[in-house]
Amino acid sequence: MNLDPRTLLFSIFMVYGLSVISLYVAATGGKRDGMRKWALAMLLETLLWVLIAARGVVPDMLSIVLANGLKAASHALILAAILEFQQRRAPRWHYFVPVALTLVMVSVLIDDIDGRFIWGGLIFGFQMWLIGRALIGDAETRAGRAWRLLFAGVVAIAVVLILRAAVAFFGHGEFAQPQNTAALQPVQVLSFIVVMATALLGSIGFVLMVKERADREIMHLAMTDSLTLIPNRRALMDYAGHALARRNGAPLALLMIDVDHFKVINDTHGHPTGDKVLHKIASLLAARIRGYDFLGRFGGEEFCVIAPDTDASGAMTLAEHLRVAIAAAPIATASGEVPVSISIGIAICPANGRMELKDILVQADAALYSAKQSGRNKAVCSTEQVSNEQAGTTNTHDTTR
Repeated sequence: MNLDPRTLLFSIFMVYGLSVISLYVAATGGKRDGMRKWALAMLLETLLWVLIAARGVVPDMLSIVLANGLKAASHALILAAILEFQQRRAPRWHYFVPVALTLVMVSVLIDDIDGRFIWGGLIFGFQMWLIGRALIGDAETRAGRAWRLLFAGVVAIAVVLILRAAVAFFGHGEFAQPQNTAALQPVQVLSFIVVMATALLGSIGFVLMVKERADREIMHLAMTDSLTLIPNRRALMDYAGHALARRNGAPLALLMIDVDHFKVINDTHGHPTGDKVLHKIASLLAARIRGYDFLGRFGGEEFCVIAPDTDASGAMTLAEHLRVAIAAAPIATASGEVPVSISIGIAICPANGRMELKDILVQADAALYSAKQSGRNKAVCSTEQVSNEQAGTTNTHDTTR
């Protein structure tokens, strides 16, 4: 099959042009996600390939100097788009110096194609290094998989730059230029393929990166309580189910926590104060649970702590630690300090035992009811679980303190 350079150039123009239209349609509102900068980068790429296709028809200052300047500017915009997406910044010279160097270099070497490929390879290669470093240097970007499409494109372009520079170094730069009167050479074909592939995959990859982050944000919102900013009931139940399934015979404790006399606080001080109390208690609990425990808002003024690898004795110690911390920290409000206490009901899934989550919740709720009936501001462990544990070991904890 005979490939015509002008046909391939037209194909590149179409690919970039359609990418620009698609990206501008995908960009919504004024959200700073880098989409518009990426679309502008693709627009510059489209213009530069139009200039290259017109080489010999338009002045060399346009088809060579301006075209290479647009290429460097496009790379700079791609870097800017990625950093805007990541909400990071880079020194300004990372954007402007490569463009200025490209314009100076091409102006000086306008009649030296070998020199342009060698020095251009160094400048464009440096820009690829900046882009690649930005992609792999951000943990949130690497949380998804779409960034790999962009990184693969960076690597592919770097390979083409090296090949073009190598061909030019040995004095055969005409074999790598975008169009000439001779038959297409392998380096030319590879360059065309890489340019079209990176235009498509790079743009798709960037859009997918934006989508992946939006999906993560939506999931976070769906699993987070908007008032206390801790996991909500859905997230809590999901975690509890997984924790039960993977505990490998270890015990697991569930602490159900209720704010004492919360209705009185709301009625006396107003709902804004009640909201502040819940937010503060959530913060205090989150700061005092262990690293492997999981805190969530169960609903209303109730919270839950899932404590893996914890028996009744350990759960009682944890519950007392939390109870004392809350009791010792009255909530400051506009109307003065509001004393707050909590009651805690504890249920245990014993070592090597099997229990359904619903049964653990029922036992924890019963223990919580016992704590509130016996005076509040105390922790109570499920009687059934304490009895089971005492049957195997000696338990010295008072379950009603």
